Amino acid sequence: MTRKHTPEHVTELARQLTPVKRTNPLLWAYHWRYEIAAVTLLPFSLVVLFQWLGPLWFTVALAGAFNWIFYWRAGRRYLRGRLRAIVVQHRLRATFTRARVCTLDGRRPAILWTRERDGEILATVFCPAGLEFRQIHQARKLIASACFATEVFVERHPRFPSLVTVAVCTAPPRFVPAQRSNPQHVVPMRVHS
Repeated sequence: MTRKHTPEHVTELARQLTPVKRTNPLLWAYHWRYEIAAVTLLPFSLVVLFQWLGPLWFTVALAGAFNWIFYWRAGRRYLRGRLRAIVVQHRLRATFTRARVCTLDGRRPAILWTRERDGEILATVFCPAGLEFRQIHQARKLIASACFATEVFVERHPRFPSLVTVAVCTAPPRFVPAQRSNPQHVVPMRVHS
């Protein structure tokens, strides 16, 4: 009994056996830019603001900023969408590693930017040479389960073939009541008096 392997099978086997490369240090810093800024710039700016305003006005300014974000609906929505985009970005990167969405030498796609739009997170992904749109498209179900999403749509960029847009729909599906086959069979509710 002989097995015939197509070039696609051999390529996929090589991809599964190749270890995924670590990212470039500059790309790693770009991936963690929000966390690095939160750990370094936020405490520094709070200390400078405290020294500039003094303890009383610093407390007033901090309370005013928190109340402004708490009561301003658009600000809360923007902050929540930005935080969801950051989480989806990290989960996409981990999913690309686990699903072996990489080139034959182990390079993963680079996530350039994520943003929130109408209940979904749009991620612009740069595919290195040797990585196809098809590989990301085939990993949609795994991406959806990793990102707590209901659906994932993958689209090619109309102008640049190495750019792919991944739309992660994180909004819960809208409930649509099922049509009953027999609409006369309705149980009346009891009203307690």
